[in-house]
Amino acid sequence: MGVTTEWRYYLPGDEPQIPLDFKFDTKPLWEPFKAICGVGAAGAAMALAAYEASKVGKAVSYSRNRNYYHGGRHPLMTYTNVTRGADDLEAGQWIQHYKQAPGCRGWQSAFEATPELVDAVEYIMQGHPRLKLEQPRHLTILRDADGKPMDFKPTREIDRRDRKTATFNEAISSAEIIALDGTNLACPMARIYNQDMSRGGRFYGMGTSWQNIKSEARKALTIDGEPVVELDFKTLHPAILYAEAGVPMPADCYDIDGWPRNLVKVAMLTLINATTESKARFSIAHSDRMAQVAKPGSQEAIQAAARLIDAIKRKHAPIARSFHSDAGARLMRIDSDIAEGVMGLLIARKGIVTLPVHDSFLVPASKREELEAAMDQAAYDVCRLKAQITEAK
Repeated sequence: MGVTTEWRYYLPGDEPQIPLDFKFDTKPLWEPFKAICGVGAAGAAMALAAYEASKVGKAVSYSRNRNYYHGGRHPLMTYTNVTRGADDLEAGQWIQHYKQAPGCRGWQSAFEATPELVDAVEYIMQGHPRLKLEQPRHLTILRDADGKPMDFKPTREIDRRDRKTATFNEAISSAEIIALDGTNLACPMARIYNQDMSRGGRFYGMGTSWQNIKSEARKALTIDGEPVVELDFKTLHPAILYAEAGVPMPADCYDIDGWPRNLVKVAMLTLINATTESKARFSIAHSDRMAQVAKPGSQEAIQAAARLIDAIKRKHAPIARSFHSDAGARLMRIDSDIAEGVMGLLIARKGIVTLPVHDSFLVPASKREELEAAMDQAAYDVCRLKAQITEAK
């Protein structure tokens, strides 16, 4: 079957994986999974996670670092349970297993369902057409620079946000969010912050969800039987920076004479997120989009990246101080607050199921006008931004 047990490194070009989470209450399936696959409770939950991920063409990532696991997670989500579950599934040749080399920062181990596991899960699931979704034990997650969970002190503000997230989850978890192949992608969410509560805070589905599929596949989703519409904020992070500067934003942020527009877009967003100019230059020079100008990674590409950075700084002088300053995480906190506002206006006040994809949102197509109005209001309420809203491509 070719199941891989060798240590291997995931390269930056690999397809992103879905972080392991125990999305369903799998108790009704423990016995059949034990009988057919020879795995325990955690292994059963992991097998189901691999099956769900296979439906959207993804692998499931997990950590083999003991320090990643601590109190407060799902009771089955322990270092021993997870590593044993992965190894048991591999031993039974139910997964393609990619163990990450120890000490290789930035990439976790991962596994994919084999065709045999897909068949086994579908057999086991007969008679269990819809399992109960598990709600996350914590709706706020704080991670360190390496992605490991961190402890934090609860506050009234965090409790307020958690109550809102719980309200959103109740509506989303009870909805039928159906993909083209019939998979229900309903999934509870948590807000994930990076290093401290001023950084990040975006809403992430805990398991396979509407966020894990490509934009074209999202267009084919239905919410409770109705087709969807997806609207997004145009150039949201540059727009926030210009709003903070009190200066009108150019009509097209990515239009610079002599440079391909898609390369300028990648370069500008890289500049906003990078911590130093040298890191930004390196990343831009190695971008696939650089191939339109020079061979990615070559000395010529590095020189071109430097010239492009200068051109972007000239065009966007009013916000240039935010470039290569690690502004991205702060801006994510702002866009996550906007997302909270949008869902508060639609889910909490009007009962309209709303699915966030960071700076875009899906609703039933008949609710398009309500979505646009909510996005406009939330952006203004959070950062006095008069947002440009477009239909997602």
